Amino acid sequence: MPRKGENIFRRRDGRWEARYIRKYEDGKPKYGYVYGKSYAEAKERRKKAQAAPETFSPPGQRAGTFSALAAMFLADVRFSVRESTYTLYNKTIKNYLVPYLGGCLLTKLDCAAVNGLARWLLGNGGKKGTGLSPKTVTDALCVAKEIFAFGKQNGYACPNLDGIRYPQKKARTTEIFAEENRREMERSLLSAEDGVSLGVLLTLFTGLRLGELCGLRWEDVDFGRKVLSVRRTVERIADLSPDRGAKTKLVVSEPKTESSVRRIPLPAFLAEYLLSARREDGLYILSGREQPTEPHTFYIRYKRYLKRNGLGEHSFHALRHTFATLCMERGFDVKSLSEILGHASVTTTLKFYVHPNLEEKRRQMEALTPDCLSDRAENGEENGEEN
Repeated sequence: MPRKGENIFRRRDGRWEARYIRKYEDGKPKYGYVYGKSYAEAKERRKKAQAAPETFSPPGQRAGTFSALAAMFLADVRFSVRESTYTLYNKTIKNYLVPYLGGCLLTKLDCAAVNGLARWLLGNGGKKGTGLSPKTVTDALCVAKEIFAFGKQNGYACPNLDGIRYPQKKARTTEIFAEENRREMERSLLSAEDGVSLGVLLTLFTGLRLGELCGLRWEDVDFGRKVLSVRRTVERIADLSPDRGAKTKLVVSEPKTESSVRRIPLPAFLAEYLLSARREDGLYILSGREQPTEPHTFYIRYKRYLKRNGLGEHSFHALRHTFATLCMERGFDVKSLSEILGHASVTTTLKFYVHPNLEEKRRQMEALTPDCLSDRAENGEENGEEN
């Protein structure tokens, strides 16, 4: 089976094509291609081709800098990752890694230099000299590790980063709607017929992500089986094309992970609500047009809805957390909930999306009665029955 990032693809003519870096010229990779009747054959032929003397010709000094290696890395992953992932790599390298490490020779880099990068990013690596969040710095360090791993695979003297120190992250405070606010929201949503209410209601009872919600079309709803299919997501990303007219663009693509592509059974009331608002196939549910609603636009409308109904300040993700918590309170098993949420494992579901309230904790704690008291109670009842 091919793995993501291997640059081995099945062609339309049925053959398998494996791409590899044949050599570098002025710090830029020059690719070679081999073919086979099967994935394994193409991979084996590439292995032999990579062993040829030309494949890893000694790079010049320019190719020995971090900046040059980062450019090679971007060229290599360009067609093996999602467009949004590539733009994130590009942004991280351009804004955070190259300003500090760009001119450094790979042979001079070590864990101390990378830890220095982390301190610089935390202190003044952001816009106008402000520090970045620990999460952003951690993400940047992870990209740096990927670049160095790529360099090692291609014969460059890259440092071992096992000793780098990731910044300590603050514990995430997870927000959910209080029960009274949730009940009030349910009443207002069920009595409304606008697009914003439809979107909020859908998320509150399916746990959809914002991009997934914006990507829903009417053909994704199977009214006969009462099932909702999550097949695409909408997001705005940086436009890196040379002839771009704007800095960003709106893209519709498949969800990021295989587990995010899923089918969600709909409660009967929600299927009826959707049926009453149904439009023809091909139109997006939120926009009612052939073009989707932009996630940020819907987020603004959602915030206005909360303010108009006196429901306080909550992120859109709070709807997803509230859905997960409500499901657990209603007796869902964790595996089913994990698949409905589109998680790869139940660990994520338990760690970030299950939040028992105080009353639920109290109910469970009340079950912790000492055995001696239970025995006494049983004996008392027996004695009472005998008398």
